[in-house]
Amino acid sequence: MSYDFANTVGGKLVKELEIAVKECVVVPNSLLPEDYHDNVRGGRTLARLDQMCDKRDGLTEHRKTKALKAENVENYRKQFERDGEFRYNGHVDELQLYKNEMAFCSACPAIDMEEE
Repeated sequence: MSYDFANTVGGKLVKELEIAVKECVVVPNSLLPEDYHDNVRGGRTLARLDQMCDKRDGLTEHRKTKALKAENVENYRKQFERDGEFRYNGHVDELQLYKNEMAFCSACPAIDMEEE
């Protein structure tokens, strides 16, 4: 059985740290090619540079999501072939999960949400 660190609490914290660091680190214009200069702020964050590179490469959020879903399906297929069953341990879109939960709760007001 393989261990997937990315889907653990520690893995999620590392991912959040990576995002925070990319938002904090600013690369000055003097180190960037002319096309990537930001003349208003004098530099770009690593997060913004990642977005610009994704746009240049045609990698949209939709394509990223589809790739993650395909990776999850492949993971589950391998688990099912190996064990005859599978565990949901793939990538999770937390925002979409939250939206789905809120939609379910608002569509079903008769459900008592408080545990006794």
